[in-house]
Amino acid sequence: MSPRQIDQSTLVERENVLLDAAMLLIKQQGVEGLTMDKLVKQVSFSKGTIYNHFTCKEDLMLGLCNRGMGLLGALFTRAGKFEGTTRERIIAIHFAYLLYSRLYPMMFMLVISAKSPGVTEKASTRNREMHLQLEASLTTGIINIICQALTEGECNNPNNLAPEQIAFANWSSAFGTIALLSKDFEQCGIRAQMQSEQALLANVNLMLDGLQWQPLFSEFDYTQTLERLRCEVFAPEIALLAAQEQALQC
Repeated sequence: MSPRQIDQSTLVERENVLLDAAMLLIKQQGVEGLTMDKLVKQVSFSKGTIYNHFTCKEDLMLGLCNRGMGLLGALFTRAGKFEGTTRERIIAIHFAYLLYSRLYPMMFMLVISAKSPGVTEKASTRNREMHLQLEASLTTGIINIICQALTEGECNNPNNLAPEQIAFANWSSAFGTIALLSKDFEQCGIRAQMQSEQALLANVNLMLDGLQWQPLFSEFDYTQTLERLRCEVFAPEIALLAAQEQALQC
């Protein structure tokens, strides 16, 4: 008798159940507490079935990272379609990243562990290839905005940086700002009075002014850009965050 064939939708649903269970374990016990044996105890699938989806803990972690990148990519796509200058669209990308970190804080921080060689070297070829595809998709949209700004003369780029260098500077600035303002980091004096949106906007504008990306911060009210993003692009996410905050206060 031939083995029973499992349709693709069932495989995807099963994988999502495993990823949800892994996220719960990380929430309860941290990344160090995530093991394949503990995952087996959390779900109704057999150990063999689980290993058919994820070959090891590291493969599971990269799978979680890939899930997060897919969610982030959807936010970036909407941000990239924002009707504004190229500088405003880059700010929209930063704002989308901030929303992602608030909506999915564990997946935002998990990228540090998932990108380490100890994880990627042990992960399956399938998840490594998917990771590269998702990463390319994320960066392509940003680089396209940068190239448009350079071509149209909106970004003077006085140091003649390559678009990829500018994209990396944006990513590292955004990640560092958001991570250091995260509740997961110990409070320190220099950030005590900072609000994440204002701090992120200040940092990105400082960098974009250095690139002479028009219009300069002194020439345009970018707080209005943030307000438009809240209302026109990311209203559902803003409402969800407000509901979560209200639930925590009850």
